[in-house]
Amino acid sequence: MIKIFIIRVVLALFAMVSLAQAESLHAIRIGVPDQSAGSQPFIAGPIGMAYMRHQLEAAFKPQQVTIEWQFFKSAGPAVNEALANRQLDFVWLGDLAAIIGKASGLSTRLLLGSRGSESYLAVRKSAGIKGLADLRGKRVAVYRGTADQLAFDRALQSAGLNERSMQVINLDWNAGKAALAAGRIDAVWGGVALLALRGDNIDIVAKSSDSGRRNTTQAALLGSEAFINAWPEATQQLVDILVKNAAEISEAASRETWSAEMARQSQIPQALFLQELRPQNLNFMTSPRADAFLQESLRGSVEQAEASRLIRRAFNVEEWIEKRFVEQALEKLHLQNRWPLYNVEGMAETGAAD
Repeated sequence: MIKIFIIRVVLALFAMVSLAQAESLHAIRIGVPDQSAGSQPFIAGPIGMAYMRHQLEAAFKPQQVTIEWQFFKSAGPAVNEALANRQLDFVWLGDLAAIIGKASGLSTRLLLGSRGSESYLAVRKSAGIKGLADLRGKRVAVYRGTADQLAFDRALQSAGLNERSMQVINLDWNAGKAALAAGRIDAVWGGVALLALRGDNIDIVAKSSDSGRRNTTQAALLGSEAFINAWPEATQQLVDILVKNAAEISEAASRETWSAEMARQSQIPQALFLQELRPQNLNFMTSPRADAFLQESLRGSVEQAEASRLIRRAFNVEEWIEKRFVEQALEKLHLQNRWPLYNVEGMAETGAAD
């Protein structure tokens, strides 16, 4: 009997060890839209810094955990599809794609924010477009299903227009630039890479922040609930690195180095990144905190997406956001006072713009 008992105990312990090994973390899978203008994959922000500097690989190597990156040329829709197929653990997405995924039933939590990204309207000078109000009846390219679409619709609303006022053509970032350069469209709405098109035939006539910070684009790190619940320590470790990166990007002294890194990786001129990284906006743009500005912006975007029938039903943004990982990172890294809290208009709570 004793021998049988011992055998059973050994077998039980073996089963427990085998189960623990089966459940041990081996890889972290991260998906992001590819914003490159060249042959190398590229994403900006703290997640881009982690990729370019191999920070996550170095941090998780002692734990024998590999980092698997996936870059998607098809941007948000493809990232959401991979999430739905349980092929990714974390993703970096603009607000619209993140909202569409959540509204479609993807079990994600919003872990870390990014805000204030500019979108621009590039036009052919011969089209006679001097501002948003002149887009009526024109052919305009927008990458649908991405954060650009929401920012574009908000900009149009500020000018008393909507997408029905013109011919909107769905083109990705590189195809839109090519179509404008070739004269096949009158205008294109998109990100910082459009600034490189300025010249004799093309001009930039508007940007999203012209009507206030609330019209800029927000982005976020999302994590699958399954991963977060199973591996909270690994989730915290990843967020710690991204918060530290956001703090570095927020320093004006880092602009030259960081913009040069992005230029080499993306094949987008460094001068354009320097224009984006304006010292007076760095604190605002890099804050990872889910403050009143980010929450209200996302809530408004959910309402806008529902009104535009981009999602079937709205959801509670506050319940989607998981603040504890960023707040714990700020405490651990002694960055509690690095970023102020911003109100719904994008003003620091002291009342001064930052």
